[in-house]
Amino acid sequence: MIKSILIPTDGSVNSNTARDCGLHLAEQFGAELIGLYVIDIRALEGPFFSDISGSLGFIPYQNYLPNYQRILEERADVILEEFKKVCSEKGAQVKTRRLTGIISNIIAEEAKKVDLVIMAQRGEHAQWSSGLLGSTTESVVRKSPRPVMVTPQKFRPLHNVLSAYDGSSEANKALKLACEFVHAIKGALTVLVAGHSEERCREITAEAEEFIRPYHLSAVASWVLGEAHEEILKHAEQNNIDLIVMGAFGHSRVRELILGGTTAYILRKAQIPVLLYR
Repeated sequence: MIKSILIPTDGSVNSNTARDCGLHLAEQFGAELIGLYVIDIRALEGPFFSDISGSLGFIPYQNYLPNYQRILEERADVILEEFKKVCSEKGAQVKTRRLTGIISNIIAEEAKKVDLVIMAQRGEHAQWSSGLLGSTTESVVRKSPRPVMVTPQKFRPLHNVLSAYDGSSEANKALKLACEFVHAIKGALTVLVAGHSEERCREITAEAEEFIRPYHLSAVASWVLGEAHEEILKHAEQNNIDLIVMGAFGHSRVRELILGGTTAYILRKAQIPVLLYR
């Protein structure tokens, strides 16, 4: 099922959690890990530094650009070497890539070559963030052609999986992924339907039960009345869930930005990994 896993890294503690999660899954699936460091091309273009150097009479920006680029490349190589060393010591198949470009675009493009992307909820500047989801992570989730697992600050082994299901096409894809995932790791699956209509919840739950039956999993499907984002996180906490699997961004970007959205809310608040499938 999963034979190659892409892990973008910036050397931060949070990205190391994504690496550890990748190592766990690599052992479960016999998958190869690809560590990716992207040098942000916007840092090299540096219009801000160029303007400042000109207005204050500093050495022209073009004169120190090669040195600045070399420093960024050396830093990337050190981080990737450490990534490779840790993975190799754990017995994983691993290779690394260093690329330059717009970070989210490069990650989404590289995602075409793998089965799964694992990345941190927030990156190296998390300590100065407002608590929102990292902008690069959100952008990758929206652009990636492959499932994306977003990891929190701490790693724990994955066994109990919760699939949030609402009957949509995105949720159907996510449920199929959850079933295959749980089958491979020999874990337990819970399917949760949350909504405001008991009749509709019962109908969707029956649909989910029919879907998961052929997989012969340790699985249970249930429904609850309430706001989906609140009930999913509450159920995950109360039932010792290790991973949430769900469809990603079923609504338009404008609606997500204005109203928040179930997916965005759970990504921001979840203390466990969230696996998203568009």
